[in-house]
Amino acid sequence: MELLLIRHAKPFHLVDESGADPDLTGEGWVQAKRLAQSVGGGRYGPVHSIISSPMRRAWQTAEPLREVLGHDVVIDDRLAELDRGWKEYGITLDAYPRRRDLVLDLNAGRMGANTFDPAEFRARVVGGIEGVIAGSAIAGSAEESRVAVVCHGGVINAYLTHVLGLARLVFVQPHYTSVTRVLAEPDGYREILSVNEFDHLT
Repeated sequence: MELLLIRHAKPFHLVDESGADPDLTGEGWVQAKRLAQSVGGGRYGPVHSIISSPMRRAWQTAEPLREVLGHDVVIDDRLAELDRGWKEYGITLDAYPRRRDLVLDLNAGRMGANTFDPAEFRARVVGGIEGVIAGSAIAGSAEESRVAVVCHGGVINAYLTHVLGLARLVFVQPHYTSVTRVLAEPDGYREILSVNEFDHLT
């Protein structure tokens, strides 16, 4: 089967004491609709199911896909981003004028004053995506099925580093609504087919 790992569209930056879970911006909704047009237009072949992170920016990105493809969106809590429960989204990025400093911090399990356990996060994500693969294979031929997984940059990084056998957690910056394709065969073989496709936005 083939996984389409899709990063969510552009959300607002905000602070919320109860846990920042922002909506998409107007630009983000445009991105999500262009993604849906591309996927629905057959760019990757037939897509048989849509799985989404429970976070607002992910399932809102999945909504135009649902409308175009006609599939219900299945929420998987294991696909939530590493920042779930943090009081701010995006604001901390201003403290990182250099991308390399952000990557170093994330690989060390921190972002600004926020911390997380990289090993625990990676294990949750890998378990979630492998669960998606196992669940999708039941519905039909594993070789023919294709699943859209709408999630986050950290989630995509965590799974790709697992496939590549890398010790680090973060090594690439997926663009908003980018598509990263992974081949997943029934015997456990995994192959990265592409990373960070986003020319549907141009």
